[in-house]
Amino acid sequence: MSRFIPTFLIVLLLVTLTGPLRAQEASPAGDEKTQASEYPGFDQIVPRSSQLVAEATQVRRRIEELRDPIALRERLGTIRQDLQSLEARVGEVVGPLGQGFNQLLDLREKLNETSDSLEILLDNLSSRIAEIASVGSSWRSKQTFWKEWRDFLVRRDISVPQEEFAQARETIEGVLELVSSVSTPLIRQQKEVTDLKSRVNTLLAQIEEIVRRQSFKKVSHSFASREFLQQFNAALWERVIEGIGNVQGISYDFLRSQGWITAMQILLVFVLGGFILHHRVKVEDTEEWHFILFHPWATGAFVSLCSLSFLYSDASPLWDLLLWIVAASSAAILVCALLEDSGKRFMVWLLAVLFLISLVLRTIGFPVPLYRLYLALLSLCGAPLFWVLAANNLREHEGQLTGFAVALRLGAVILLVSFLAQFGGYSTISFRLIDSSLKTVFLGLFAAMTVKLGQGGIEFLFEQEFFRRWRFFRRFGGELTARLKTMFIALVSVYAGLYLLEIWNIYDNVAEGWSALLEYGFTIENVRITVQKILVIGLVLYASIFTSWGIRSLLEAEVFPRRRFDRGIRDAIKKLLHYALIFVGFLFAMSLAGVELKNFAVLAGAFGIGIGFGLQNIVNNFLSGIILLFERPIRVGDIVIIDNAWGTVLRIGLRSTVVTTLDESEIIVPNSLLVSEMVTNWSLTSPLCRVSVPVGVAYGSDVTLVLKILVEAGEENPNVLNDPAPSPLFSGFGDSSLDFELRVWISNVRDRLRVRSEICQFIDRRFREEGVEIPFPQRDLHLRSVSPEIGFTEERPRSGDGDKGKV
Repeated sequence: MSRFIPTFLIVLLLVTLTGPLRAQEASPAGDEKTQASEYPGFDQIVPRSSQLVAEATQVRRRIEELRDPIALRERLGTIRQDLQSLEARVGEVVGPLGQGFNQLLDLREKLNETSDSLEILLDNLSSRIAEIASVGSSWRSKQTFWKEWRDFLVRRDISVPQEEFAQARETIEGVLELVSSVSTPLIRQQKEVTDLKSRVNTLLAQIEEIVRRQSFKKVSHSFASREFLQQFNAALWERVIEGIGNVQGISYDFLRSQGWITAMQILLVFVLGGFILHHRVKVEDTEEWHFILFHPWATGAFVSLCSLSFLYSDASPLWDLLLWIVAASSAAILVCALLEDSGKRFMVWLLAVLFLISLVLRTIGFPVPLYRLYLALLSLCGAPLFWVLAANNLREHEGQLTGFAVALRLGAVILLVSFLAQFGGYSTISFRLIDSSLKTVFLGLFAAMTVKLGQGGIEFLFEQEFFRRWRFFRRFGGELTARLKTMFIALVSVYAGLYLLEIWNIYDNVAEGWSALLEYGFTIENVRITVQKILVIGLVLYASIFTSWGIRSLLEAEVFPRRRFDRGIRDAIKKLLHYALIFVGFLFAMSLAGVELKNFAVLAGAFGIGIGFGLQNIVNNFLSGIILLFERPIRVGDIVIIDNAWGTVLRIGLRSTVVTTLDESEIIVPNSLLVSEMVTNWSLTSPLCRVSVPVGVAYGSDVTLVLKILVEAGEENPNVLNDPAPSPLFSGFGDSSLDFELRVWISNVRDRLRVRSEICQFIDRRFREEGVEIPFPQRDLHLRSVSPEIGFTEERPRSGDGDKGKV
């Protein structure tokens, strides 16, 4: 055996060394076999050629679809013209910013819309070019395959059908030529769109620079300056007339192309208003909807304008003004229906009118000096008005400061600051304060109205007969409605807060503000913690908690009653399910937030050390709680005795158990005590309970009569069971009485004390009726010394035997 091992190792070494040489010698044949396996046989040339022609037909059809369509070119031409117009308007707005600031904001909004349109167009072109490039790459691979296939057949001296390979070559070259002819103009358009987008970004940067540079800068003449007064001349009034005349009217072409939108809005007003009138009685119980039930036409107008007005394109300023008048009027009607205070309703109408007046002045191109005077007059009159209204509100509420009074005083301060800024020539600050404050008020009102509508819709939905047929909705519908209302309020509040940032020009739009908010955070030891991570973790954890509540409620309402599980099994299943879902939700939240689970290894180690030093009791109670849930020596609802205290198990947690005593106090018992200590459970396997009533009678009483009375006491009580029957016992002879005991069984241990009291009352009454005496203990008093002054003799009958005792 020892000789065989070296010989085997030598042979193995030779095979290992000569293996590569044999493989190298056999490589030409192997390559030939490999090449032969890569190409089809001679019989596949004609079928493959026919298949290639069919594929080329389909590819040509698809490429023609990807070719630059007319609609795409027309859209690009429209964007180009709009951009030229916007560039001209940006060049015009270079003077004082009083009204020009508002024009800059409008231009910035339109430029953002143009940028979004170019982005969509660029994505469309990029997807087309990418698909065409993929087709070209695939067919170039086909071209290489057919060329190498032909060369392979030639090397093997196989007669090659030249016509088939020529047809294949022409087919492939035709497809590649089509790909080149289609992709070239698309690439040119992509470059043109990119250039247009660059021009838009340049204009946006210019506007941002102007707004940033002049927002807090004196850009106009002071009211006390000569230059400001010199602006009021005949030419100024001519500019007013010219601005009114230059308002673009409603053209026939506009009505012909977009009149269907107006028709749809009018139809929606009548349909929605009629629907509310027809079904108003059915939803009168929904308190949140009262403000729309009594104003159906205003509701229809407001909804139709909010839902369909975005379809208009290139609408004239006059048409926009008409839409705003209808929208503001209907919104004011609906908001006033929500308010009970007449002062608040007055403020809503006042703000709506001022908003429409400002919109009219902007539409007619009101000259900057006059517009500044209008703002100054508005601030000068509004500040004392708001202060007076705030004082009246305080008197109505007996000096108690309300939110409305605070808002009025804040408005008065804003108007006063706006007037001072306008007077000093800081017209941009003045305009931004008034415009942003007005928009903030309407934003709050619209948000409140949206919340009312949403909450009413949620409540109305779950009151329908379809949902009321389910036991789950009948039992937990109120809690589900409250949770959904809270979620809806949170969504509306978040969106309103982001839109508020746009109103005050902190961000250009809601999307930008949302992105910036999500990226905000801080770094701790190379770990970046952002709002996005915190929000994701919070949402996932809340979703797991909400899911846990929903599943547990569904089990409690729909599954457990049909399966007839006892209360202990129900609580065990629900608790284990709850903790499992919370644990899974926590892991999922950590993974979404980018936290690797291996990072918890250090935390687990620290937790283990903590267990070793000071958390033994907590872990012991935790494990004991799991044992209680599975083994169930006690259950929720059981009657137990712990440390001589009677109580009912109210809740079993993973750390402690809550027991409610007979006097409604709560005892918190660590789970480890319930597992390791002795606990009396009166209702573990059965609620049956035996009640024992001891009683003593005087010597000489009729024993048979006493036993008969005790049996009657048990049989006459309705809570005493007949099986086992009441059992009276003569237990023995006491010091001063004959001792008896009545033992009865009741069906529920909770009635133990009450049944005992009723039986004692019955025995006392029957003993009195039959003359059976219940004795009291006798005591003899022996006096060792008595004062001579004390001398008396008292005779009284001794209880039980009729003799007289002397003291």
